[in-house]
Amino acid sequence: MSPCPYYEDDEPGARLPPIQHGRSHFTSRRTSIWGWLSLCLAVFTLTSFFWGILLLQIRRSCHSQVDKNIYSQPKATEPGHNFKSHARYISCGKSIAESKSLGCKYDILSNHWVPWQCMDDGSVEIYQSDGSWFGFADENRTQLIGSAEGMGSTEVYYTNMRDHIVHCAALWKKQFNAFFEERVYYDSLILDPKHTYHCADFLVDMTDKGPDFRNIPIKVEVGHAGCWVREKGCSH
Repeated sequence: MSPCPYYEDDEPGARLPPIQHGRSHFTSRRTSIWGWLSLCLAVFTLTSFFWGILLLQIRRSCHSQVDKNIYSQPKATEPGHNFKSHARYISCGKSIAESKSLGCKYDILSNHWVPWQCMDDGSVEIYQSDGSWFGFADENRTQLIGSAEGMGSTEVYYTNMRDHIVHCAALWKKQFNAFFEERVYYDSLILDPKHTYHCADFLVDMTDKGPDFRNIPIKVEVGHAGCWVREKGCSH
């Protein structure tokens, strides 16, 4: 019998290569195994690093979105179709002289020169009835400006916090009346979402200036409201 075995598929007499004696065969095999393991470890490390960075970015993005939704004030945005759609804009220019030349009037309620068509004398009277509307030429409020024309003829004047609160409240009443009555003329301030958000935020912030309103009880009665649906295609 031949000292070297052969496979059944081999031709008779085909011998296997002689076994090499020594450690070279085992060393080569061990090197091959360690190389394969090193490659797997490198692939695993790089893959873990990649997924770790990806998950960290996703987590930061989620936390950022949550923080934004909780702590950031909503931005004043305008939908595609609103009161300004298909409406003509009347300008008062950018200076007092230009506003006067265009026939505009100074509205002490909005603190703006507005086209005469948009003057709402009824809302101005409601605003003035509080008695805090007077302007002053200096920050210490010692130099009284006693007329609306005088207040509108200067670039800057001073009132007080009470006046600004009344300003926001009276403008909201004016805004509601204009929308409810479906008027033809709307001054740009009551159609400006940024100003509406400003007044809302300002009034909330003012609750931190005085007593602790969070500890003052107030009675709330549960009501039941309906919802008016304007039919599409209806004209007035």
